Amino acid sequence: MKAQLFGVAFSATLLAACAPIPPPSVLGEVEQVRRGAAAQDARRYAPTAFAHAEKLRVDARRAHEEEDPAGAQILGEQALAAYTRAHVLSRLAHADEVQADARETRATSQAELARVEADQVRAAAELDAVEMKVKVAREAQAVMPSGKADPEREKARVEAAKSLALQARTLCAGARLLLGNAGPGTEPAAGAGGAGQAALAAGSRGAGTPAAPRGGLPAAVTSDLTAQVAEASAAVDKLDAALMAAASASPIDEASRVRARCLKVLTAVRQAGMPVAAGPGGGDVLLKEIAAAPGWDPIRDDRGVVVTLRGLFGKDASLTPAGEKRLQELARFAVSHPEFPLTAVLHADREPSPKEQATWKARADALVRVLGAAQVQHVETVLAGARVPVADPTGPTRSRNARVEIVFVSPRLF
Repeated sequence: MKAQLFGVAFSATLLAACAPIPPPSVLGEVEQVRRGAAAQDARRYAPTAFAHAEKLRVDARRAHEEEDPAGAQILGEQALAAYTRAHVLSRLAHADEVQADARETRATSQAELARVEADQVRAAAELDAVEMKVKVAREAQAVMPSGKADPEREKARVEAAKSLALQARTLCAGARLLLGNAGPGTEPAAGAGGAGQAALAAGSRGAGTPAAPRGGLPAAVTSDLTAQVAEASAAVDKLDAALMAAASASPIDEASRVRARCLKVLTAVRQAGMPVAAGPGGGDVLLKEIAAAPGWDPIRDDRGVVVTLRGLFGKDASLTPAGEKRLQELARFAVSHPEFPLTAVLHADREPSPKEQATWKARADALVRVLGAAQVQHVETVLAGARVPVADPTGPTRSRNARVEIVFVSPRLF
């Protein structure tokens, strides 16, 4: 009996010894992780790290098959860590992909927004150009004769005609600068208030270096525009002569026609040099730049961007140190926007005497010298006298009438 029991026990021991060793539990965890969604993401976004984890899994399985439970345990734990690392790397890679897509979408949206904004700016510019054409056409219409008036009204008409004549001269000066046809030296023209005012009404044409002719224009177009500018300028001189003659009736109607003519030729030069289809110009940019700088108060009119300066000169023709510094500061804008030539309009606070004519001419020359030293290449001066006061010429604020207008002549319609 004892022998039989011993045989049974011995057989059971042999069977137990021959049974396969169960795999470590870590291998089951590895298989679960491998079949999960995180592992599939790792396979796509971090293939190198995933392949390393797969190798460790295979090595762990081989160690188990070779009856190395300790090695299988270690390799299985390393495989788990490798899968975790691959998952982290896959999340980072996926985040980078999402970020790249977001950047591309943002860039596309920004490009579309820029296109829409450019279309809006272009449409606004075209509208401005149309409005300018309408204005030119309206001013070019035949002027109804003013007829006779009482002495007081005639006096007011004379003053208005003087202002229109000065506006015409500065508009023609702008057209001449844009064409690069500034004339040499000071050209006398008739004025409206005596011999002294006569010389002051003259434009100091070509006081600076003439602008280069506008590129891209056929010679025939340039020649035709030059002739138009010359004819309009001659009409201004003739108007000044009529004002100088002090006829019984003021030439107010002719003054309106001459101003409209100069505006028309300036518009023609702008249209020829830069068609509307080319896009918006830099007038708004320049205006914003000057306005953003402290101490300036620019405005915009038919001529371009205008800045008014006061207190530039002392009692003689010399610029004061503060005035020279102020002028140099303004010159920076002209240098950074060379497509805008300058017209400097010098206004007096009272009618200059014949003796003071040379002083005003010297002041104009001093302006040009300072601007030229600051690398401003294209300048034309206009001596306006006391034609266009901004304060009562007989009141306590009369000194405000003495000023210098620096006009950045716009090369485009808008």
